[in-house]
Amino acid sequence: MKQLRSVVWLLVALLVVVSLACSVGELLVRSPKPTREPTRTPRPTFTKTPFLTPTPFPTLTPTFTPVEPTATDTPVPPTAPPSEAPAPEDTPTPRPRPTKPPATPTPAEPTETPAPQYPFTVTPYTFNTGSAVETRVTAYVVEIFDASSGQFQDLYGYQFVLVDPQGVEHMSNVSGGKNHTTGEGLGDDRWMNMEAKIAPYTPGHYKAWLVLDGVQQSPVIEFDLAAQPFQYVHLDFFKQH
Repeated sequence: MKQLRSVVWLLVALLVVVSLACSVGELLVRSPKPTREPTRTPRPTFTKTPFLTPTPFPTLTPTFTPVEPTATDTPVPPTAPPSEAPAPEDTPTPRPRPTKPPATPTPAEPTETPAPQYPFTVTPYTFNTGSAVETRVTAYVVEIFDASSGQFQDLYGYQFVLVDPQGVEHMSNVSGGKNHTTGEGLGDDRWMNMEAKIAPYTPGHYKAWLVLDGVQQSPVIEFDLAAQPFQYVHLDFFKQH
């Protein structure tokens, strides 16, 4: 009888154990599987360090302690033997002094250009017997050998240039022959061998000079003709020896 009860209790204990085992299995089946998290290496955290304000160090002021000079014996330079001359001392090389720039030379005052020397002289004569019809300039070109004895020679092939008040040049006829400027014996009578005429009478400032084949042979002469009375001018071109 006791064995039967033992068997019964053993079966009951087995049933309880089996029942617990099934319950635990169901719980294990139902419970979610744990998710594996990847392992990450933690990064270092940077903490900003504030800049430190440098603490100024106090400036040390050096203290000067005067030192009394100690008396030292002044060395006496050795005296060179009489036979040996003392070595010359080194003479310092003087530094070159900066030189001043040369002063700008003051330009000399312009000198008058000497007038060229021409073989002929010219002398003007003005007379008040001109005409309203024309401006008249007569001239006489001659070579004088001895004025006291009247030795002279009329020259041919010359002309004179006449510049009127407007600046226009006029050429006289070519010298040749000889004639009077007006009637013989009158006060304004002059010998002439060339002339220039401009119509009508034109008062104003004139210039004239002698030429030979276009080359100037006398200085420039300047003269004026008045508006009233009417005038004419005579020019003597002389080559004297």
